[in-house]
Amino acid sequence: MYKSSYRRCGTLAWVLALLLAAAGCISPAVHKNVPAFASAVTLATENTKSAFETVEQTYEDIQAERIVVNYDMLGFHPKMVNRFLDLEDLQVRLTLLDALRRYASALADVSGDEKLDQFDDKTRALGSSLQSLTAKPAFQKFIASSARDANIAATAVNALGRWFIERKRQKRLPQLIDEMQDPVQRIAELLEADIGSAPDERGQGGHGLRDQLWNEHTQALLQQMAFIDHNKDRLDPASKAIEIRKLPAIVRQRSLADQTLKQTQATLSELVDAHAALLRATKAKTDVSTEFSVLLSEAQRIKSFYNSLQKKD
Repeated sequence: MYKSSYRRCGTLAWVLALLLAAAGCISPAVHKNVPAFASAVTLATENTKSAFETVEQTYEDIQAERIVVNYDMLGFHPKMVNRFLDLEDLQVRLTLLDALRRYASALADVSGDEKLDQFDDKTRALGSSLQSLTAKPAFQKFIASSARDANIAATAVNALGRWFIERKRQKRLPQLIDEMQDPVQRIAELLEADIGSAPDERGQGGHGLRDQLWNEHTQALLQQMAFIDHNKDRLDPASKAIEIRKLPAIVRQRSLADQTLKQTQATLSELVDAHAALLRATKAKTDVSTEFSVLLSEAQRIKSFYNSLQKKD
């Protein structure tokens, strides 16, 4: 009886040892894959933030042109100067982007050898802020603009918020990434849908931020043309030439602003694919860091694009 019990205990210990060894086998792949994923996501989200900054600057420039054109008729009042996105509306988008970045960084921490019984206070605070975000009017406005189901969107954001608040362990990493695949995808898709698309050649079919921004530039273009036509008899040839040259400049600004947002959409799509690749790598215990190179190279290319814009300024 004692020998049988001893054998059972020995067998149980052997099985436990195998399970622990299997859990440990995650680490080599994770150590290589997760940091690569985190680096790619960090650059991608920072680029998206830069896109909003670029759009705001472009919008500020186009507003200034419109004020000049309409000054004789409307004069100037500080209320004529507005942001493309109100600060509250912008903060919703920045909070979601920061959550994706912090999620990727947290994965890198969790996958390491450190014992993380809980995340630091800032990470937990981010989780709480995400959960409270869904109740704010700016979030509801954001959901409406992206034409997505409010309940599904709130569920995804809340799920990511809980992820930051709850305790996470390295041995559960495949499950943790699996749990977040859907929320990460839905949040990225929300941001993509919010950016939307530009209208066609007839000015129809657009939606989201790209449509709004395109129409603002188009309105500025029409006003500039009206200004030239109205003052054609009062402008000397040199002055008239200056005003006419502004027309292609406005067209270029419109295209530049739209491309900025369009490229951001592509990066968000690559982010979702990279997360799916990470999940496959963690489950299969294989190295797929090369699959992250698509996201990373795209993010680096867009960063160079933004840097070139700043140099032109």
